[in-house]
Amino acid sequence: MIGQTILHYQVIEELGRGGMGVVYKAEDLRLKREVAIKFLPLQISANKEERQRFEIEAQAAAALNHPNIATIHSIEESGGEIFIVMEYINGQELKKKIESGKLSIDESLNIIEQISYGLNAAHLKGIIHRDIKSSNIMITSSGQVKIMDFGLAKVRGSSQITKIGTTIGTTAYMSPEQAHGERVDQRSDIWAVGVILYEMLAGHVPYNGEFEQAIIYSIINEDPVPISKLRPEVPLKLEQVLNKLLTKDKEKRFQNVDEFIKELNVIKNYKSMDKENEGKTIAVLPFENISPDKETDYFADGLAEELIINLSKIKEVGVVARTNSMQYKGTKKDISTIGRELGARYIMEGSVRKFRDDVRISAQLIDVHKGTQLWGETFKGKLADIFDIQEKVSKEIVDALMVKLSPVEKVVLTKKQTTNAEAYDYYLKARNFLASRTRNNIDFAVILFQKAVELDSRFAAAYAGLGEAYAIIYRDFDRKDIWLDKALDASLKALMYDSTLSDAYASLGLSYFGKNALDDALTSSKKAIELDPNNFNAYWILSRIYHTTDRDIEALECLNKVISINPNFFTAYDDLEMYYERTNDEENYKNTLQTVVQIVSKYLAQHPEDTYRRMAYAVTLAKLNKLEEAKSEGEKALELSPNDAIMMYYGACLYARLGDKQRAVELITDSVNNGYENFEWIKRDPDFNSIRNEPGYKKLIEGK
Repeated sequence: MIGQTILHYQVIEELGRGGMGVVYKAEDLRLKREVAIKFLPLQISANKEERQRFEIEAQAAAALNHPNIATIHSIEESGGEIFIVMEYINGQELKKKIESGKLSIDESLNIIEQISYGLNAAHLKGIIHRDIKSSNIMITSSGQVKIMDFGLAKVRGSSQITKIGTTIGTTAYMSPEQAHGERVDQRSDIWAVGVILYEMLAGHVPYNGEFEQAIIYSIINEDPVPISKLRPEVPLKLEQVLNKLLTKDKEKRFQNVDEFIKELNVIKNYKSMDKENEGKTIAVLPFENISPDKETDYFADGLAEELIINLSKIKEVGVVARTNSMQYKGTKKDISTIGRELGARYIMEGSVRKFRDDVRISAQLIDVHKGTQLWGETFKGKLADIFDIQEKVSKEIVDALMVKLSPVEKVVLTKKQTTNAEAYDYYLKARNFLASRTRNNIDFAVILFQKAVELDSRFAAAYAGLGEAYAIIYRDFDRKDIWLDKALDASLKALMYDSTLSDAYASLGLSYFGKNALDDALTSSKKAIELDPNNFNAYWILSRIYHTTDRDIEALECLNKVISINPNFFTAYDDLEMYYERTNDEENYKNTLQTVVQIVSKYLAQHPEDTYRRMAYAVTLAKLNKLEEAKSEGEKALELSPNDAIMMYYGACLYARLGDKQRAVELITDSVNNGYENFEWIKRDPDFNSIRNEPGYKKLIEGK
């Protein structure tokens, strides 16, 4: 074959061979480019089943256009033989790369991320690879990953070429269900991703043996050696994710690649510092409130948040996002476990006691790896001393970490948002109320932010909070332009007093978005992210901008980023549901619905008064066809907030899903009559698909 010319392809050399074909390097004489051509072996080319499977590979792979999947140029036939012409990749097989030594954690994560993006693109088109393995992954000289050989690809909805009870795939990478000869879906590819990740970290596959049946027995019945025993430096969070990839029960595995990518982003978020700064990642845990009045939780949480903000301004210190640290409030987990889960070398914890005007703060900094206390101190004083205490704590942490501050950082660390203790106390209370996003609590937040700026007219952070609160009122509760005007005014005042405040740019972006000034909203949101890469609000605003302008892929990326930073930001899940429904991605749609039910049911058990979230929860239940439960939850919410425009909106969504079109039209009409005027959103909301042709609905949106 070497040296022959087939059609207009001159064969140069053999690249490799396997059970499903022989691959050669060739030159395309017409287009003057190097290509790879793959032939079906002669001994099975006459077999109708094998030939059909080979053709399916070409059809499936040719439908894919992704930078992490080898491009198929054409399918050709010559002399009774069929061959595929594909992109020639000048690189190294991942298998050979691993054979030369275990890969670093960072390189392993980079490679597995690229593999996952490619697989996700295939799965979204209903294509399952079924033979993912390290020898089917190529790494180019620039580090780009390419998935090869969709020779065992199965197109969802196509006929089952391989009989049930036979196995397809390379043994060491087979999932348990694949080894059993059962029908497979995308979760078998996800298992194989886990095998490759383990292989890169350990230097060998998790299940090995001299004989095929011995390997299959191990896959079905045994657990692999924990990766932490082979690589003690592997973070606990990464080990947990790897274990989930290799869960034998496919129902407990990641259900789709997108779920895995979200977890991967969380891990990479903690490891994204420069090499010179490795080992200086700190997580500030929520301070324990030991005050006689437990209503002062806001004060303890606020102190931790302020320390995170201060430390985040120091280049040499990596700080875990507040929303991730806050998940450990009241936890019983030991410091070592928390550090590994958060990817933090250092943990700061402490307690706060506040009684009237007296404050006592105890704090300690712990080296997770050594299990030793680096620093610890107790501070006592009046409420007015709180700013000096915060500054001292920040400086002493920096000293304990032996970080050299730049002149600018020295100034930034001493910068105070306000020197008025009472204004600061109002501000912390307001932030606590704002976080819940219910109408009553946002109204309380507005009052408290206003008191803060009355006491300190240059309090930038309080103005930013006020701007955000006004913008949320407009977005969710009352579509009167006055709220946007107030939001813009407050946000611009915040920036006038502090042009480096990320939250101020985020609230400005939300305000501009409400005014449909999308370019200004985009600029403001991106600036907020530049100043604080963990500003989930800014990423969420970006997602809304992209959604509104039909840039769905970018919207999805932003929403996934929001959830990786703040897994409890429910609005992002609402938007994900809408995205997956609009794009007919049924699998991810259902997975997102189930995730929402899990997290929101726990939230409602702790916050039964949140009628807004309860109604959204009812809509989610309806989408899962849990109609009676959905109706019960929705009616509870409407009874508690009968005159709330946003409640009526969600009520309309619910009844449209329940099939009660008349009630749905009544509620959406009442919602508009009570102030909800986001007609563009109404037109886009798939919840209303069932009532689009109802006369009442048509009349409502006529001319809008």
